Amino acid sequence: MHDAYHFEAYNGKKVLEVGIGSGIDSVEFLRNGAIVTGLDFSPNAIKNSKQLLKEAEADEEVVLADARTIPFRNSEFDAVYSYGVIHHIPAVLEVIGEVNRVLKPGGLFMGMVYNRDSLLHAYSIIYLKGIRGGLLSKGTSELELSSNFSERLPGNRYTKLYTVDSITELLRGFFHSVEVRTYYNVIDTPERRKLKFQLEDQGTHLGWHLVFKAIK
Repeated sequence: MHDAYHFEAYNGKKVLEVGIGSGIDSVEFLRNGAIVTGLDFSPNAIKNSKQLLKEAEADEEVVLADARTIPFRNSEFDAVYSYGVIHHIPAVLEVIGEVNRVLKPGGLFMGMVYNRDSLLHAYSIIYLKGIRGGLLSKGTSELELSSNFSERLPGNRYTKLYTVDSITELLRGFFHSVEVRTYYNVIDTPERRKLKFQLEDQGTHLGWHLVFKAIK
């Protein structure tokens, strides 16, 4: 995480986290001197993140809101961070448009989406669940498989997996500079989750996480 996002680079910067979840990443920004605002549409996420922030003695504004209508002024933030969130949002164009709006000129949008070209997708989701589990033969779609089995617990409503090219194309519709790197070489097996793997060529393009950075 520190290698990918360099939390220390945001000392004194205004950072908005879209999809704060439990608040773990916000605490990293705060500990490195950022001025952080967290946003989530889930009351449970807001409650949990406030508790964590209190335990960490971290000062942060946390807002209950929908990322399709971010309740802040134009050009208010130096950076927007969204880790493992936008691939769960069908109306992703609305969200990215809002992110672009609240970023200052030259501001950075950074985050992570799941990699469709990953070994985890091919083996753990398509093979184990779709083929060996028989769900594909029963008419389950690839989108339904990724939605149901991309998280620790099954039953997530929507998870769209991206390739390097597809997330780059999506972001280039709003930002003038886009960088995407692949991380996290893991698979899920029937016995274990997030089992690390290593291939002869390091398998770097087969990782589960696509980390993106886009400049307004």
